[in-house]
Amino acid sequence: MHFVGLSRWPRSSRPRRIRLAVALLVVSFVTTSGLALAPRAEAAPWSRGKARVGKRRLTRDLKALFRQVPKTELHMHLGGSTPIKILRDFHVENGTPRRKVRKQTRIAPVFRSLNDFLKTYYRVAIDQSPSQMERAAEALVKEVAKENVRYVEIRSSITGKKGTEPKEIAAAIERGMKKGAAWVKKKKGWDMGMSFIVLGQRHKSPAESLQAAKLAVELAKQPGSLVGGFDLAGSESDHNVDKHRAALEYIRDHGQKNGVKLTIHAGEVENSEHLSGLQSMWHALAYKPDRIGHITQAYKDPKLMKALRDQGVHGELNPWSNVQLKSVRDYEHYPLRQFLAAGLSLSLSTDNRTISSIDLTKQLGQLYQHRQIMSWQEIKKLTLDGISAGFASQAERDRVTAEVQAEFARIESDPRHKRTISKYLTP
Repeated sequence: MHFVGLSRWPRSSRPRRIRLAVALLVVSFVTTSGLALAPRAEAAPWSRGKARVGKRRLTRDLKALFRQVPKTELHMHLGGSTPIKILRDFHVENGTPRRKVRKQTRIAPVFRSLNDFLKTYYRVAIDQSPSQMERAAEALVKEVAKENVRYVEIRSSITGKKGTEPKEIAAAIERGMKKGAAWVKKKKGWDMGMSFIVLGQRHKSPAESLQAAKLAVELAKQPGSLVGGFDLAGSESDHNVDKHRAALEYIRDHGQKNGVKLTIHAGEVENSEHLSGLQSMWHALAYKPDRIGHITQAYKDPKLMKALRDQGVHGELNPWSNVQLKSVRDYEHYPLRQFLAAGLSLSLSTDNRTISSIDLTKQLGQLYQHRQIMSWQEIKKLTLDGISAGFASQAERDRVTAEVQAEFARIESDPRHKRTISKYLTP
């Protein structure tokens, strides 16, 4: 094909002119032949691409409102939520060559399964020494304060750290949390409510989870301790809850009177070893937990949801984590509406905010866009339920509740936010 006058165009402009000429020829051919160009592929529900049918627009005013909402963060793992810059520093300190750090901390946008996610978690989240745990906890408290989190709970294992006593790890995390809280008080002007949850891990031995449970109770007795809970976490798919019966019964029998409450990861996935996700939750309820993490599968069994409500078990929801790990197909299929209709006590959390590339503000926006959150009252409920279900002392939770209610009143009296609530969040 010969382009007339091409030799007279400057060399630097020839490629651009050629592309333009080809594009014009293609358009001309399509127009005259009656062919239609293929439509643009529909974006995934969590992407920034073209909106799905029925997806609501997230306006600038809504984004501003969601940033200002006072929030709670009950279900957050220290290793998977430490800011990425800090994690990369830890990799260098632990011997990873600088040229390989970014590759070692690369994170996929979506995972095939919970186990696929856990492989990434153990590759990226390598904080081990007391110094690293302290810095991670401090950085995380500062990070969540930026989006107006008024009550935070951080959870982490303290056993199995090479060459370090579990009590040293726990003390380091508590120091970091308190340093972060002091920074929040100085920079933000308010006192953050907080508690620390000791983890038992499903993939470890029952003896090690029992050790962690006993340590949680022992640490909680110390003056000024932030330890307020014990959690059984890890791969629910491969390890059912009853393997760690001894640890859970120990907390049930000794925790409450010593200020240690119980939460259990359950119902995150469809199957837990030989149990279904629903059976996993029923088995978890037998240990009388105060809260259950995820509860994603509960919507399939009305009797289970009634049991959760009647027993006052709080649901720690992690919507984006469940979408990302394929526990649910997408946001449209996330069961928040069913949980709200059932009258459950609920709160929103991020689970692993760094590895999942999520924060509470972004998650609120996603839930609004996909018609999971429909009203201002629901947003308030999710925050206030979270504080009420917290593992800090009753006096601490009462203080935070009063401050948060005052913050909600301030938001509701602001003319801009008042218009936004009236227009977008009033049924």
